[in-house]
Amino acid sequence: MANDLQVAHHARLADHSLMTFARFDRYVDRQAQSFAERLQLVCRMPSVAARGTGMRAMSETIEQMMQRVGIGTRSFRIGNGYPIIYGECGSGPHTFLVYGHYDVQPVGHLTDWSVGPFAASIVNGKLYARGAANSKGDLLARLAAVEAYQKTFGKLPVCLRFIVEGEDGLGSHSLYRFTAEHADLLQAEGCIWDEGYRDTKERPVISLGFKGITFLELRAHGARTDLHSKWGTIVPNPAWRLVQALATITSPKGVITIDGFSSHIAPISEEDLKALHAIEIDEAGLKREFRIGGWVRSMKGDALVKEHIFGATCTICGIQTGHTEAGAKTVLPSTAMARLDFRLVPDLTPQIVQRLLRRHLDVRGFKDIEIIELASAPLAKSSADSTVARAATESVLEVYGFAPIVYPMDPQSGPVGAVCGVSNPPVPVASFGVGYAGSNPHGPDEHIRLDDFLQSIKFIGRVIHRLGEGKTKNSVSARISGIREKLTAH
Repeated sequence: MANDLQVAHHARLADHSLMTFARFDRYVDRQAQSFAERLQLVCRMPSVAARGTGMRAMSETIEQMMQRVGIGTRSFRIGNGYPIIYGECGSGPHTFLVYGHYDVQPVGHLTDWSVGPFAASIVNGKLYARGAANSKGDLLARLAAVEAYQKTFGKLPVCLRFIVEGEDGLGSHSLYRFTAEHADLLQAEGCIWDEGYRDTKERPVISLGFKGITFLELRAHGARTDLHSKWGTIVPNPAWRLVQALATITSPKGVITIDGFSSHIAPISEEDLKALHAIEIDEAGLKREFRIGGWVRSMKGDALVKEHIFGATCTICGIQTGHTEAGAKTVLPSTAMARLDFRLVPDLTPQIVQRLLRRHLDVRGFKDIEIIELASAPLAKSSADSTVARAATESVLEVYGFAPIVYPMDPQSGPVGAVCGVSNPPVPVASFGVGYAGSNPHGPDEHIRLDDFLQSIKFIGRVIHRLGEGKTKNSVSARISGIREKLTAH
């Protein structure tokens, strides 16, 4: 009986929202082609942070697009880093952050792409481009939602503070400095993050936190230059040296075997265990999508869900050594390099992992293996009861027709701690996006479905509306009001 009453209550809310948002939805539908063309425009602009390609032009274009929809902006350049765009729009007693990034991952091998990675081609209702899913589509959907809301409802009922960076793929070094120097701009009651997708059963996935990460490079050194492989009898081979060191880090079944590693992992809380029971992974659908025969250690069911969300990882992201180009060339490499990323769960930190790995290699005679930190970020985790989480989860059904899958912590990582961790307590986060299970972000043929892009605009409009109606703690509101008055005075 109680469940029936809850369903009826949500149905009434959905009906009311449909009436309220009919004009908003019509505006989005009328502007669909324009919104898609804007997304194509930015996806055709290469902005590969790792190569420094097109970064200034991209940041200027994004800032102009933000201004076009009524967001007041300021651009910050931290040292030699890429610009961070801060924007603010709306008003009211409540303030929320919106994070985005305009840089994209390297494209990889062009031959792996069906279309040009920066052609932004639309094929069968799907837009193919590097950055379409991660994360220019998310950013453009948020800007479109701001435009549509103001065109149909008027001024935003909340203050939205946009933080848009260009170094997500490089570890967000400028962002960490920016947040340390401008903590007053990050005071908010919640944060909307830019990662999310619809799973293989079309259910939107909302995440309330992210795993931490430490991204490392391991190097082994040999002779001063590559040698003829005839010297392999007496000259040390750094490639073998590195392979032997790597083999001590995980077991053949993929279990991390670094000394003391598991003892630093916190037990899963009762609240999180309860949340895990509500999550279902479409194992068969994902196997078909990935074209794999099975999962690591033959896991399935609850064990698979638990490991995916609360399991720490050590992934070899790439290995480079010797001659790998076309044609035969028998050489003894002079150096060997492997890049690893560790995804971190409570209570692991980047510092703990690096210390344990160094000691683990040293006691096994691998003191010569060099460890270089490329990027790190702490984990971030927040409550399902926060205002921003409730606004997101309560808006899903009326737009998508599915209840959301809510992850207490996303298996991905990002600079959430930099943006949301400067306040005490940390700012709660809710993350969702325009992708779907087949979008393949970071891989070849990255793409999104345009229908998902348009639905996301409608979804974000409702989230904004609910944030304006939401109840928040007076102390937080008062603190933010005080900061806003101070900024206005200056």
